[in-house]
Formats: sequence, structure tokens, C-alpha cells
Amino acid sequence: MLETIYSLSPFAPVVVFIASALDVFFVTGFIFYGVAMMSSVALMHATGMISIEMIIVSSYSGTILGNVTNYWAGRLFGKTPVVSQRLRHPKVEKARGYLNKKGLFIFMAVSRFITFFRPLYALLLGSLAISFRRFILYESIIALCWILFWLFIIIQGENLFSYFFN
Repeated sequence: MLETIYSLSPFAPVVVFIASALDVFFVTGFIFYGVAMMSSVALMHATGMISIEMIIVSSYSGTILGNVTNYWAGRLFGKTPVVSQRLRHPKVEKARGYLNKKGLFIFMAVSRFITFFRPLYALLLGSLAISFRRFILYESIIALCWILFWLFIIIQGENLFSYFFN
């Protein structure tokens, strides 16, 4: 069985890419929880199936793809009669103004680290018609920080495991 698993190791980056996209996609983000994926990535890295560079590239591109898809789905949903009517509420306009002026980066960064909001914040920003250029700029920075944060935890976990069990 181990030989079969190792024979699939060239596909590890593809698996990480797909899992990263599904982790933040609004339809599957509540089903495929990121901790399970990250523990699998840690195991693949510890056994030499995937390099740190490939973890960064595949996780980053999957995360960006998932949130860009969420953003454009939000744009699409924002044009439906039910959603567009709700988006005309004065409190929503006030929130849109705050996000457009100064609060977008903070909102995105905080939402990335809250499990329930991670699959939803890009959907919300798309429905509010926040500038895609600003969204993708901030998302690029936040996603990279997110990936590096979890990669640091994986590597430290491996070091601790090696220290205690070798």
C-alpha cells in the first residue's frame, strides 16, 4: 500500500491545489476543513512527497483561485433581485463606504483567520461590488501570509516531532 501511495507523490501538488481551492470556496469551505488538509500536507512533506516550494505554490494558487471564484460568484449573486434589494439598505451602504475608504484590508485579514468567514468574505465583497483590483491586491498579500503562517506551523510541528520521537 505504501508503494501505491508513493507512486502517487507526483500528484501531491495537484491535490494540495484542489484542496486549497475547496477550503475557501463558499460551497465547500464549510465541509472541507483546512486543518485536515494541512495535517495531510504535513504528512506528505514529512515523508518527502512534496517540497516546501510546491506547498507554497500549490496552496497559494489554490487559495487565490477559490477566493477569486467566490468574489465573482458574489458579483453574480449581487445582481439577482433578492440580493440587490437587500444591498440597498442604508446599513449596507454604510458598510460598503467603510470598506471602500479604509477598512477593506483589515476586514479581509481578520476574515481569513475566522473559520466561518473564510469561505464567505470574498463572496460578500463581490456582492458589494468592491473593486476587483483592490480585492486581488489585498488577497494576494493576505493569502501569502496565510500560507506562510500555516507552513511555519507545519515545519515547527515536524521539528518538535523529530525532537521528541527520534
